[in-house]
Amino acid sequence: MFVWIDKRTIAQENINCDIPGMWDRGNGWKVPKNALKTVELSSKIVSFQIRPGRIRQIVQETQKTTGERVFPEWMENYLMPHQTKALVESYGHAGFSFWAPPGSGKTLTGLVWLEMSHCPYKIVVTKAAARGTWKEEIRRCTTRQPVVLKGKKDLQVKWDPDVIYITAWETLINWVPYILKTIPGQYALVFDEIHQGKNRRRVKPVLQESGKTKFIPLKNMSSNARKLADKAHTRLGLTATPIPNRLQDLWAQLDLIEPWAWGGFHKWAEKYCAAFQNGYGWDYTGTSNLDELKERLEYSKYKTSQAAISSNLPDKRRQIVYLDHDEQNAPGGFKNDIKQAAKIGDKEHLFETLLQEAASRKRKYIVGRVLEAVASKQKVVVFTGRRKDCDVLGMAIERKLPPGVPMWCAHGGTSSVERDVIRKDYMETEGAAVLVGTGHAWGESVNLQDTDLALFVMLPWTPRDIRQWEGRFCRLGQKRPVLVSYVIAEGTVDEQVADVLLAKLPAVGKVAEDAQAVEIEEAFGAEDGSTLLNRIASLL
Repeated sequence: MFVWIDKRTIAQENINCDIPGMWDRGNGWKVPKNALKTVELSSKIVSFQIRPGRIRQIVQETQKTTGERVFPEWMENYLMPHQTKALVESYGHAGFSFWAPPGSGKTLTGLVWLEMSHCPYKIVVTKAAARGTWKEEIRRCTTRQPVVLKGKKDLQVKWDPDVIYITAWETLINWVPYILKTIPGQYALVFDEIHQGKNRRRVKPVLQESGKTKFIPLKNMSSNARKLADKAHTRLGLTATPIPNRLQDLWAQLDLIEPWAWGGFHKWAEKYCAAFQNGYGWDYTGTSNLDELKERLEYSKYKTSQAAISSNLPDKRRQIVYLDHDEQNAPGGFKNDIKQAAKIGDKEHLFETLLQEAASRKRKYIVGRVLEAVASKQKVVVFTGRRKDCDVLGMAIERKLPPGVPMWCAHGGTSSVERDVIRKDYMETEGAAVLVGTGHAWGESVNLQDTDLALFVMLPWTPRDIRQWEGRFCRLGQKRPVLVSYVIAEGTVDEQVADVLLAKLPAVGKVAEDAQAVEIEEAFGAEDGSTLLNRIASLL
């Protein structure tokens, strides 16, 4: 991460030492590798740096001399080009970042990166809502077992090299002290959604009686993430939104990936955020020296855009996201409906009501997922349950949307003429846009093939509904690849639907609607809707 340069070389090369992360150690300087090109050291010194253009050759030579594969054997045939390139360029780095839009395969990239690591232990930090997704991907793509670390008490884990451990940003304050105290060796660390750690405030200055200032470590999420990063052997950061609001948000992420290589926040902000003092203190909201910052970032990150990956994506991908109970909204207004449906013995109505109740628990996650997508200029369609749920979810999204992003909310209570106008406006919109509706109102005879992300909040529970709903996006004339995401609320009827229906569906489908129909019918054989309903009901 650092190269040692003696002071004689500094003087001879006339090197500018005003680089955040360069440390004067008396008889010489520690220079971060990401700054070698920036400070214009001689070719002899720069040779210490692993250049991306030579990484593939290095990998091949390593495999030839040691007999060990650096990358999993299946990698280059299984991954998309942008994933392979990110992994190749990450090789040899103590810390690296992968910036890519939602749906571009960051989870799989992170898993392959962990497989590349020679560290005996492997840890993933992600959002609580994504722990289930990581768990399923680990089971699907690797031979390792996933173990989720959650809870506030009874912290206990048996460290096993054949396990990938998953924890959440929200629970770091509980787990980090335990991990650092008990883990028996070095570990490889993946920070998923690393922008969650954007808080730069990790210490609190306290004036002592002696007049000296003592810095007390804070116990927030970002400070605990930094402690975890500091002890890791290698680190990978994944995000679709590296700069959620302002450039100043970037420093904390860089410091997690390459501890101390970017220096302290204030000096970094003076250099790159045009920091200055006003009547209220320091203002860090500006930008400066962006060419220098970009040059340094080129060494330690790989970035790809939606446009760059679209040509390499299949026409349709399916994703199942599991929300644990802690990430769900409180259920509301369904108790009497469920009781009444059960009383009259209407199995189908009861089941529909249970699905609606499960859908109401997902609001917080859906809002966050939509915001991530529109930040990457994606177009999003959300299918939910009742009209009331549609209105409530629509208002929750609209309150959080950035200015200028168009949004429409329409259900069965919206006239067909108005829905036609909304569909036309949505399809003609360039860039980010959001359409929220009920699956029953929009799930048939509507073309929405100009969509990047389709979120199914209330799940379809028959093969026919699956075919119809997916068919709105995956059809002839489709303008770009679409990610169909089924969101599952754990501990609800969603789990039974997922077990019976969704588990049978492949991760990748075809664009043509007739091929899609064949795919779904083959998955379910001769079972009809009533048979499937009885199977689901038997699991309740």
